[in-house]
Amino acid sequence: MKFNTVLSYGKLAFPVMATLTLGLATAAQAATLGQAADFNLFVLGDATQNGTDVEGRVAIGGNATLSNYFAGMALTPSPNNGDTLVVGNNLSFLNGSVTGNAVYGGSANVSNVNFNQGSLRQGSPIDFNAAGAELRQISTSLSRLTTNGTTTIGEFDRGISLRGTNSELNVFNVLGSDLAQATSFNIDAPSDSTVIVNINGNSGRFSSLGFNLTGINQQQVLYNFFEATNLTASAIGIQGSLLAPNAAFDFNNGVIDGNLIVGSLSGSGQTNLSLFRGRIPQQPPTPTPPTTSVPEPTSVLALGLVTALASLFRRQSKKAAKTI
Repeated sequence: MKFNTVLSYGKLAFPVMATLTLGLATAAQAATLGQAADFNLFVLGDATQNGTDVEGRVAIGGNATLSNYFAGMALTPSPNNGDTLVVGNNLSFLNGSVTGNAVYGGSANVSNVNFNQGSLRQGSPIDFNAAGAELRQISTSLSRLTTNGTTTIGEFDRGISLRGTNSELNVFNVLGSDLAQATSFNIDAPSDSTVIVNINGNSGRFSSLGFNLTGINQQQVLYNFFEATNLTASAIGIQGSLLAPNAAFDFNNGVIDGNLIVGSLSGSGQTNLSLFRGRIPQQPPTPTPPTTSVPEPTSVLALGLVTALASLFRRQSKKAAKTI
């Protein structure tokens, strides 16, 4: 009996250890920007843009009001491009082009728009509510990462300089008030690393600001405005991707080389195709408190039956021994 008991424990231990090992491995894997990862521009709410272009794919969760607008400008015309412009609700589109398909969830008022290797149709290929919840969780998780880089603010020019030495991940915290006064933004980090810049504050403004990257490239840099509800940018060239899932972003006379992910968008800012390819640490799920299991009635009856059978077996063994 003891030998069988040990075997039972062994059978139980292996799957438990395997589960723990898989859990740790999953936590160490890199996460992405969710459903927004492959979209150059991803807006959870409404967007109004005039006289600009997005080089990659566009997703707008609410109403889209577009004029003199060009989506997918850097995409090679091909039927494989699929859905280049996805609008969750109503689409108003006057003058422009789409390299690929345009899809709308509500109604469409489209005039003088060319669909290059694509067409216009009604549909809902993206669950924007789920995407919003996921992106907000990612933003919150990133804001809680431990800072391991050095931030320096220039005494006179208020230039912001970030320096990281970790070969995998460099995390910085920047005050929104410092960003509003900065005249330059400099990042120096190892070439293969990922840079996360967490920027606090409910509102943010940056303009006439020069970005300089050393070692790193824009596809490995992510600016996380985790608290922002209002952002304004103008006369600027942003090097890297911007994550602000709760923010209304007024973006004029500027360009961003990376993913632009915001709550809503207005202005003529241009979005260039340089998607984020860094490695975001995946946060482990919140552990569930252990619970005390109560045996089911069937289990209790089975236990009583086993006990009764064992007692009967012992009595029969004693009788047999006396007979001998």
